Amino acid sequence: MKKKIPLIVLETLEKYVKLKGEQFEVISPDKFLIKVVDKDTDSDFYFNIEDYKMENGLKLLIDWKPANKESISNSRAWRDGKQLDGFFSNWVSLLKRYETVNSFFDDPILESFAEEYYAEFEIIDEDAETKPLNSKQILMLDEHLEFIKKNIENFKTKNNEEQLNEIKQDIETLREKLTSKSKKWVIKNLSIIWAKITKQGTSFMKEFLNEAKKTAIKEGLKLMIELGSNMIN
Repeated sequence: MKKKIPLIVLETLEKYVKLKGEQFEVISPDKFLIKVVDKDTDSDFYFNIEDYKMENGLKLLIDWKPANKESISNSRAWRDGKQLDGFFSNWVSLLKRYETVNSFFDDPILESFAEEYYAEFEIIDEDAETKPLNSKQILMLDEHLEFIKKNIENFKTKNNEEQLNEIKQDIETLREKLTSKSKKWVIKNLSIIWAKITKQGTSFMKEFLNEAKKTAIKEGLKLMIELGSNMIN
């Protein structure tokens, strides 16, 4: 396939193939040349390089969202290949600003719990942003998530039904992506689920996040120790 594309195009895009970032993820391009998405699962922001043409040098058809800080719609245009890095840097800057700007949509309590749980995992692997968990870790974590989803219904009330449905949806999303996402992505999203459970109260923590359960998951993921399912469930 790559030998059907001019070398200058491949060389221009080469560094994007394994590019890593806190705010974005490079995924399978499908019919495009490059496809990058916002790591936030609730976001539909993206940066795609759809096509190329040789016209007074290399030109790339770029589609990105948000277009700029004044608009959340997309923008699509042919641009000189030499301008690619600048356009991509501008797009990443928008993602970073969304992450740091304070707003009434933020939940500082939830963020605090999520940061606490994420810090406990101490993800220091060099390949944490590119490699997935191993198969035993995936099965262990999937079992833990399945247990939460099945049993959290026992705590449902009229007051927390919406929040618990959101937790269950987050769990389903995470379970679907355990084999296709990086270690770091998985741990970050697990930490958010744990944070949402914690915010529901101490009874939820005692049932789903007591120290034995948390230790089984953390040690199993960090040290690749085989722990029995009875320690998780």
